[in-house]
Amino acid sequence: MQGRQRLRIHAPLQHLTKAQIVTLGHELGVDYSLTTSCYDPSPDGVSCGHCDACQLRLRGFAEAGATDPIAYGS
Repeated sequence: MQGRQRLRIHAPLQHLTKAQIVTLGHELGVDYSLTTSCYDPSPDGVSCGHCDACQLRLRGFAEAGATDPIAYGS
């Protein structure tokens, strides 16, 4: 029956701040050095540090009292 499937969307991080997500990730053992959020990384994968995604990520780490382990360009 096409178009009549019941779907359930789970978004467990939706109501968390970036700082809360960083903290939860640390508690769960997330290796943040393997992640990135950048919209415009360099050809070798270095995050720009200037786009909205980088700024939100950096602020989240700072508010969580943590250091973001990834490299950022100049």
